[in-house]
Amino acid sequence: MTTVVRTFLLLLFFAPICRAQQADFEEIKIGILGEFEPTSAQVIIEFGHYAVWADGKKIAARDPRQRITFVKRGSKTEVSLPEKVLGTFTNVELVSTRSDGVFRLYLLKPLRRERVYDDHLIIASTAGSLQFINRVNLEKYIAGVVEAESGKEKGAEYYMAQAVISRTYALSNRRRYLKYGYNLNDRTDCQVYHGKARWEPAIIEAVRSTEGLVLTDSEMNLITAAFHSNSGGHTVSSAAVWSGALPYLSPRRDDFSLEGDHFAWDSARSREEWLTYLRRRHKLDTDNDSIRRQVLHFVQPLRTEWFADPAFGIELREIRKDFGLNSTWFDLTSDADSVYFTGRGFGHGTGLSQEGAMRMAALGFSYTDILHFYYNDVHIIDLRSIGFFRED
Repeated sequence: MTTVVRTFLLLLFFAPICRAQQADFEEIKIGILGEFEPTSAQVIIEFGHYAVWADGKKIAARDPRQRITFVKRGSKTEVSLPEKVLGTFTNVELVSTRSDGVFRLYLLKPLRRERVYDDHLIIASTAGSLQFINRVNLEKYIAGVVEAESGKEKGAEYYMAQAVISRTYALSNRRRYLKYGYNLNDRTDCQVYHGKARWEPAIIEAVRSTEGLVLTDSEMNLITAAFHSNSGGHTVSSAAVWSGALPYLSPRRDDFSLEGDHFAWDSARSREEWLTYLRRRHKLDTDNDSIRRQVLHFVQPLRTEWFADPAFGIELREIRKDFGLNSTWFDLTSDADSVYFTGRGFGHGTGLSQEGAMRMAALGFSYTDILHFYYNDVHIIDLRSIGFFRED
């Protein structure tokens, strides 16, 4: 059976599942600005027309340049217009009455710069702060993620690759924060999202041209579309980062990342701080001459998982986390006063290297080339086409 025929049959078989996923996620809920623990904020309508709903009733309508303020009052949210207070409510939502609504959100306490968002806003009062949830069209969200994760002037093919993996990540992790009332948050433990994509038209076009495209494994399951800033020249297996090995996240040599801005790094700590850390955190006898020599001079020509002697039981990812290092791929040297970390790469190192992918795009590789280089034996599937095949 040819690969093309096998893929087509898999599409037919898994169509109902994937079509349901597409239908369920024409919109997605993103928890936003939670790290600031806001207690008051103001919204200004940028474009379109909005209705304010509170506890099941429409309490106001807002047009461009009109304001509305939200303040935490105990377990409820006070909603007010410039001319009057509308009341305090349990459930509040700012709903765009058109598909092109845009609003500006300003945190007042604590004071933060504005962010601009598409579509709708849900507001609730939690134990210590106001909770804001951006209920947004999936493709608009993906555009915002690509802009926040990538920045400007990175190349169309790179933006297309980032759009596909960001969409795949969002859909495969869509249940991650359901217990809090949303699908994903806007921080690095999910995908960075600062709201509406506004600064790079090429991103909008890249998302539009890849609309609906996701990555699946050979069984048509959405993959874990992991990505990081720079591999340092070699990616790692998912087993080195998480608990299990995924066949499409296997290690590979990555020369495309060698010229990236985050390829090389260094950091220094006091010698005493380092030895005390190993003694207290990992129970090493750092007064033992043999152990001391090993922990004060460590070289890893190729990526490894363990620091010094594996018998010590110290995973490099623990050291990275505890010392805030850019990656686990580092050498360590020392003198009488300090220890020096000299490292390669930025991030966990599994999946797509963003700087490597940018380099590939600059060299003329297509977004499909980029995706197939960093993910083994995956399929680029259009969710809309899956539904089409099934209907036929």
